[in-house]
Order: sequence, then C-alpha cells, then structure tokens
Amino acid sequence: MIAPGREAAVIVPEVVRTARAVKVFQEEPDWLLPLPLPLPRALAVPAARLNLRLRVRDPWTRRLLTPDARFNRHRPRVDGRYYACLQEPHCTLVPWPVYALVAGGIRSAEGIEHHVDCIILGTTAAHREDLFA
Repeated sequence: MIAPGREAAVIVPEVVRTARAVKVFQEEPDWLLPLPLPLPRALAVPAARLNLRLRVRDPWTRRLLTPDARFNRHRPRVDGRYYACLQEPHCTLVPWPVYALVAGGIRSAEGIEHHVDCIILGTTAAHREDLFA
C-alpha cells in the first residue's frame, strides 16, 4: 500500500483484517485522534501527539508516525484502528519512500525490492508519474 497518512489510516485497517501480510509505504504521516473531539487546532495536535504516544509503544515506530510540523497543515483525523493495525505481526511499516514500481513489486529508496502480490495506491500515489516511468 502506498498512500499518505490520511488515506492509509482509512485503507490499512480493512486490508490488515483480510490479508496474510501487509507492507505500508506511508508517504507522510498524519495526526490521528481516537475519537471525534471538539478541540480547537491549538489543542487537537497535542491531543493527537498524546494519542500516538499512548497507542504506539515502540519509539522508532512512533517517530516514523510523527508528522513533520513544517508540512502537516491538516487538522487531526479521527481514527481509532490505524495504530493498532500497524502493530499487528503481519503488518510492516516501511520507513523508506517508494522509489519505483518494478516487475516484482516495489523498490524503496534504500534500494530494496519488496516483492508483493498486490499494490494498493492512494489517490496521491496514483498521480505520481515518477512511479510509472
């Protein structure tokens, strides 16, 4: 699956439920809240940061799921399942960006070819012409 955080949070839980193995190439993480909370933006991001800290115990995974404040301008999205799904034993969060689609699957930026049976593209990834060159 190749998608930005907002799309991945919606798609991944459904895929993880039925797939034998899932690799998530998340283009950019997004802040997530477990419930719809009527918070102003100034409080929504700290609440989402706390949610991430409480739900993802591994510091490295938490770092990979922390949005870069310079680029993340969205309000936090409501999703209570994404972090749990990423921690399932058959789900892997790949920390490198996608470099190209290859015959057997996906080549990530560090040069590893990830062999896959199916690729799910989020709408942002589907419009990346560099993947299909």
